[in-house]
Amino acid sequence: MKILSTLKSLIRFEIVLKLAVVAIFSVNSTFAADSASSIQVKNFEAPGNLVSKNELGCIESNRFSNKFTPADLYKAVAVCAKQNKNKDAAILFALAGVYGRFDTLRVSDKSAHQAVTVLKMQMFSSLTPDQQSAFREVATKTLSNPDEIVSKCKIIKHLGPPNYHPSYMIQHGMGAFSESNSGNGLVKEFDSKAAWQQSLDGYLHCPI
Repeated sequence: MKILSTLKSLIRFEIVLKLAVVAIFSVNSTFAADSASSIQVKNFEAPGNLVSKNELGCIESNRFSNKFTPADLYKAVAVCAKQNKNKDAAILFALAGVYGRFDTLRVSDKSAHQAVTVLKMQMFSSLTPDQQSAFREVATKTLSNPDEIVSKCKIIKHLGPPNYHPSYMIQHGMGAFSESNSGNGLVKEFDSKAAWQQSLDGYLHCPI
């Protein structure tokens, strides 16, 4: 009888212990969920990051300026694509790419160079799948045609290298949050002429 009584006590203890473990697990899970839901994720962004200062709309090449940044130009590409003016969108895309390449060569903070990729992603994400497809088709045909390349290169060469401070890119990098960050954010002793030629050749493959 004593053994039976002891066995029953052990069984009751084991049941109580299991219930206690379940209760503790439930409380911890609830606490973890409440804690996770109370955590607020903050997205820190430096002033001027990817900022466009010119609302261009869908402009034609006779209204191009070397004061327009890729932040301005990629937005204009999207406007043109939405209006099914994909030939205009294609040359804007080419100019944005050349200027973006030039800016990556002159901005010293390498972490900032992803600005151009982000601007492209923003541009494409603003279009419907059909608009994306239509733009890509025209842009591919335009920018793979040797005669079209010569024509577009002539327009962009005549326009000349960027004539703006690439703050849209500089402020995108980690250096924008560094207290030790000094200067204008550009490469020292930057060779503008060589970088311009490299941008034309490397991005758009303009004939020499």
